[in-house]
Amino acid sequence: MVENWRPTEAFEALADGRDWDGSRVYADLLSRAPVALMEGKGGGNNMWGIFSAAEIERAATDHATFSNVTVPEGAPRILPLMVDPPEHTGYRRVINKFFMPGPIKAMEEKMRPVAVGLIDGMIARGTADFSQEYAYQISMRTLCSFLRVKEDWSIYNDWSREMEEATGAGTVGAGKDLPQELVMRVFPYIQGLIAERRANPSDDVISGFVTEEVNGQKLDDFTITQLVMAIILAGKSTAASGMGNIVLRLAREPEIQQFLRENPDRIPDAVEEGLRLESPQQEMPRKATRDVEVAGVTIRKGDSVFLNYGSANLDPTRWEDPGKFILDRPRRQHFAFGRGMHTCFGAPLGRMQMKMTLEELLKRTKSFELAGPIQRHTWPRLSVERLPLRFVPAG
Repeated sequence: MVENWRPTEAFEALADGRDWDGSRVYADLLSRAPVALMEGKGGGNNMWGIFSAAEIERAATDHATFSNVTVPEGAPRILPLMVDPPEHTGYRRVINKFFMPGPIKAMEEKMRPVAVGLIDGMIARGTADFSQEYAYQISMRTLCSFLRVKEDWSIYNDWSREMEEATGAGTVGAGKDLPQELVMRVFPYIQGLIAERRANPSDDVISGFVTEEVNGQKLDDFTITQLVMAIILAGKSTAASGMGNIVLRLAREPEIQQFLRENPDRIPDAVEEGLRLESPQQEMPRKATRDVEVAGVTIRKGDSVFLNYGSANLDPTRWEDPGKFILDRPRRQHFAFGRGMHTCFGAPLGRMQMKMTLEELLKRTKSFELAGPIQRHTWPRLSVERLPLRFVPAG
């Protein structure tokens, strides 16, 4: 067992713009133990990290032992993330149908002109901060379009940014409450949307929450508000991070950039390999419901547990040359969107945005490269917060 392993400290040197090499850091940890004590003394009320692909796969599919209910009883929850079956099953039944291929394709057709406008604007300026001027904008504007909100998208953008900062990139360890002042700030806007859908239901996701039943009961306004909050919080930063991570890699590796420009049919493969190599959400929290042994280590009932999907995607026992970007990998089932029943329901929307962005960016440029120092977060969310690029237009 490795004790007092701090991911933020382990990756701190990589956050100042140097090449991300999570495979090196995780390989060093995994060579010593698949489980690490991140906080505590091993006697109860500890914080554990599970890092190996095999152990994460087991834990992620054992919801009876590793619960998603990580906040105190009665505290606001992010639904359906912070619930277990059977409650979770009902929420997912309602949500999943809005993320099927048909609705996602319709959203892509609606958002592609917006993406093109933002990309053309950056190219016309010659240099731009891709993360701030494109990735965060397109992800939030996509969500607002998906939810059919009437307010300015920046209201939700500012709120989600503050929530992420307050909760550590959207993760809350066992026993910790959500910041209620921030939670309540966006309530009036969302409840206005709910009232409108109750009066005039349509075919959008909020109308689905209003009209359908979960486990035999209609949802009240508070519950629907929590569900909408989850879509915003889970969807904005992870999608923006996925776009920033893959575009940074292409800016640094022009041979991959050019290959994809000449072979656009391989862009979906590049998206998947990018997600594996640089998973936006490196971990997700759980709470142990009983004493359990994991890889020879006893995790006590009530302990916080982090399932580190980023390390699972770089585990050398699962992936050959895990730190390399390889388009033709035979194995495709990465952990970037989680595993088991809590696999991210918004994954199709995130994939669509990444694919659409690369298609339009590569089509409209002859090349693009870094134009200055970058700024990264590395854990628990891996992102590029500042990504200055210089663009050479196509033609």
